[in-house]
Amino acid sequence: MLPLGAPQYVMIDVCNACNFRCVFCPTSDKELLRSVNRPIGLMQLSLYKSIIDQLTAFGGNIAVLSLHKDGEPLLHKDIAEMVAYATSHKVASSTEITTNASRLSPALSDALLDAGLNAIRISVEHVTNEGYLRVTQNYDDYDSILENVRYFYSEARRRRSATKILAKIIDTGLSNSEREKFIRDFRPISDVARIEGIMGWSNSNIKDFTLGLNPRVGMDGVTPIKPSRIVCPEPFKMLAINFNGTVSPCCDDWALALIIGDITKKSIPEIWNGPELGRLRKAHLQGLRSEYAACAHCHYMLGVTDLFDLDDARERLLKRYNYD
Repeated sequence: MLPLGAPQYVMIDVCNACNFRCVFCPTSDKELLRSVNRPIGLMQLSLYKSIIDQLTAFGGNIAVLSLHKDGEPLLHKDIAEMVAYATSHKVASSTEITTNASRLSPALSDALLDAGLNAIRISVEHVTNEGYLRVTQNYDDYDSILENVRYFYSEARRRRSATKILAKIIDTGLSNSEREKFIRDFRPISDVARIEGIMGWSNSNIKDFTLGLNPRVGMDGVTPIKPSRIVCPEPFKMLAINFNGTVSPCCDDWALALIIGDITKKSIPEIWNGPELGRLRKAHLQGLRSEYAACAHCHYMLGVTDLFDLDDARERLLKRYNYD
């Protein structure tokens, strides 16, 4: 399928701040963010609409548009309007949100369903109040999360909506009983309830985001970590647009250290087919990803599913991605 005429997956970070301080997430570590000078902010609605307008150039060939990257999207007051603008323009087969659900009130659930949201991913942090506080460092109301998701699920079913609900929890050292409780609580109120592996993000040499757990599988909780992987597939299939309009090649550039464009200066199709992203793809195919600090110590890419493993296709793809 490569090269792709359009990214399969586009992330728009409408808000890169979060109301939780999860121990495995770089967004929670304010000192770390200051050390890399990462800005924090909300995307302006006018900028967001410009992004959606630009994405129409791909002719609806984007598979997934996710209004999330580093932060909590439900903190944005215009989130329902943003969803509606994307779905009305039909830029992607599925418009989705990932949220911790703490702000998923009945009123907001109604608004998101009215807006035509195709899928919502619920990031469950633990299955007890004590566990929630230990992981998030500032929130301890597990029952509220359950009730918020239960309302969304029941209202979607009442409306006979096609909106899919995926509940996921990262294994931060969960016991068997905690894993069973998660499945027992969320399977009845979601289409999918999944336990995911903890991962180390990019720049994993700066901080151990795996909490010393030494995970042996990737985020899907199934695929074995492949330390020998050479090529990261993300730059070949996705774009991540940050709150300020800069563009990263993947969802793991939390430090905004690998900027390949700015949608206020170049169009998104120009960035997708442009020299900055081209050089990055070629470097990966040549085994030179270590030249990019954000890629050199990325833990996430080691656990991507084998479906997207490009290592055996490097020679063939170098001929296709010839930017000289």
